Amino acid sequence: MKHKQTNMDKLKRIFDTKRILLAVAMMLALPALILCQTNGKNANKKGGGEQAVRQTLNELSAALRNNDSAALDRIYDDGYTFVGDTGGLTTKAQRLAAFKSGEMKFESVSFDDVNIHIYENTAVATFSVTSKYAPGVKSLGGKFMTTATFIKMKGRWQEIAAQSTRVGE
Repeated sequence: MKHKQTNMDKLKRIFDTKRILLAVAMMLALPALILCQTNGKNANKKGGGEQAVRQTLNELSAALRNNDSAALDRIYDDGYTFVGDTGGLTTKAQRLAAFKSGEMKFESVSFDDVNIHIYENTAVATFSVTSKYAPGVKSLGGKFMTTATFIKMKGRWQEIAAQSTRVGE
């Protein structure tokens, strides 16, 4: 009888050990599953943010091409700064004044090779720009690599800063 009790105790310890191991395995796996679901949700938000920034870039390209200072006023944040290929710094007010006066006027503008990275309410876009200024404008068009930073405020993306570097033709 004592022998049967010993075997029963051994079996009980084995089953208890297996139950403990199963519980530990489930406790370790649960956070990983939750994390995967959270990352999936963030990926969807990121994709939506990326599409919205891409749309803002399309609107920016059209506004530049059409010399639309009203659209640029909406797209540029009030703190917007632009660093051109010669290193000069231009504020939003200066840039809009140049468009309104005709000092800056594009004949054509296109953005290519656009890459967007979203960081919560901030986005960084890099893209190539090919531009041609209208006749009589002092600036030279050409090919540029541009880095632009966008912020999301009040549900919409606005450009806060940009820098362009002339690249070989």
